[in-house]
Amino acid sequence: MKRNMLAIIILAVSIVNLAMSAFMMLTVMNTNSKTVKLISDVAAAVNIDNTTILPSDGGYGEPANVPMDKTAVYDIKGDNKMTIALAPGEDGTTHYVQLEAALSMNIESEGYKTYDVAGGGMDSKISLIKAKIGEIIGSYSFEGLRANESAAKQQILEALQEMFASDFIFKVDLLIQYA
Repeated sequence: MKRNMLAIIILAVSIVNLAMSAFMMLTVMNTNSKTVKLISDVAAAVNIDNTTILPSDGGYGEPANVPMDKTAVYDIKGDNKMTIALAPGEDGTTHYVQLEAALSMNIESEGYKTYDVAGGGMDSKISLIKAKIGEIIGSYSFEGLRANESAAKQQILEALQEMFASDFIFKVDLLIQYA
């Protein structure tokens, strides 16, 4: 009799364990599918953000698809890191951002050779570049910049291409620290 009672208790515990495992599996699968969808959406957004779209209104040609071995990067960081006051936002206070910038350049472009970027020619233009970036970023409010970072990058890219009258700069990356 004791053996039958023990077998019944083991059977009942096993059935409860099976039911709880099924419930947990359904819960985890639902959460897992939502997580996979979120990751897919983020990956799609990053892929869209990584593409460079140049103006189609007769700007400086088609979007650049420059291989990595033909790309040079000019960094504006370290001592050249910029602190920029943003336009007053909805709350009426002035916010500041600190940013570093990286300009991706096509080393086979005539503009790259004209400005002797490899020989340090860009160093003499750093003040102009920083002023242009500061002017564009400073025109945004705190909320506006957070919502439109890619638009700000595009505006900076277009302004620098116009400044140098060349498309050798084909991408602008910003590392923004909000304060």
